[in-house]
Amino acid sequence: MVLCGQVTEQCILYSALDAHIRHFDVSLAPEAVAHIDADLADAALRMMEHNMSAHVCSLDALTFDSTEPEA
Repeated sequence: MVLCGQVTEQCILYSALDAHIRHFDVSLAPEAVAHIDADLADAALRMMEHNMSAHVCSLDALTFDSTEPEA
């Protein structure tokens, strides 16, 4: 699952957590999300990467797999 949007330290963080507990792989690019508070957004990105195993990378490094998920 690729996340983008606003607000990194709130909506994106909680969406990543919801996806993580449902066993989805999460990816996001910092340039594809917006924040209210830069320090909190940086902390949120670190939490997603370290605590939720999210793949945080540049927009150019995002890849999309065309295979269908298993039922």
